[in-house]
Amino acid sequence: MRNLPLKVEDSLSSDTKLWRYMDLAKFVSLLDSCSLWLARSDTFKDQSEGRFPDEMRNAIQSAYERFEEKEGSPIKNADDFQLYLCRNAYVSCWHKNVEENMVMWELYGRGGNTVAIQTTVEKLKTNISTIDRGCREFYLRNVQYSRPEDVKGQLSYSAPFFIKRPHFSFEQEARILLSTYSAYRPEKETPLGVTVNLDLAAAIEKVLVHPDSQEWFVLAVKSVAAKFGLSAPVERGAYGNKF
Repeated sequence: MRNLPLKVEDSLSSDTKLWRYMDLAKFVSLLDSCSLWLARSDTFKDQSEGRFPDEMRNAIQSAYERFEEKEGSPIKNADDFQLYLCRNAYVSCWHKNVEENMVMWELYGRGGNTVAIQTTVEKLKTNISTIDRGCREFYLRNVQYSRPEDVKGQLSYSAPFFIKRPHFSFEQEARILLSTYSAYRPEKETPLGVTVNLDLAAAIEKVLVHPDSQEWFVLAVKSVAAKFGLSAPVERGAYGNKF
């Protein structure tokens, strides 16, 4: 066990604005728990999450074919290894943008009852807790958008969790990865997610409510934020479909 702080990729400047879009239930849960939920990578809808690029997978498979089989080892090939990595990778996704994004509103809030919280790289890094439960990696990095066959060269085992197919590039994503994989004691019966404490009062700069939501919903979000002691301003978003 060790206290592991969030490590931020050098290309992410401290003042980069980060957004998370969510429904009201997730917003209330965030405020109530004062923590971020990091979902296990294989629970995402996109089943290519964390998958090895072609060249990397071929190299790993070749390596396993050269190994002498170890009695009792649960990992036999590249597919086994992939499974264990994905079952120990926990992710929180953030959208990078100077201001709100209409596409993200459409993607996460078609019903209108949605909010977006805004922070910065520095405030996220400063106010998120260190990890002290056997975590091996705890990173905030940009996502690279590339086809699996185009990714070349030697990569770390965590790198695939920061690579997505090009048609997702509109997400402009940076993500937190928490990895609990241990080569000495590989586990695949792992929880579906983990929580990491976050000082929300210090981290959140602004809360936006879906621009097309009804007035009662805006007032409800303001009331919820006030009851949980959130001092960040709560405003209606500007980039909706209504005039």
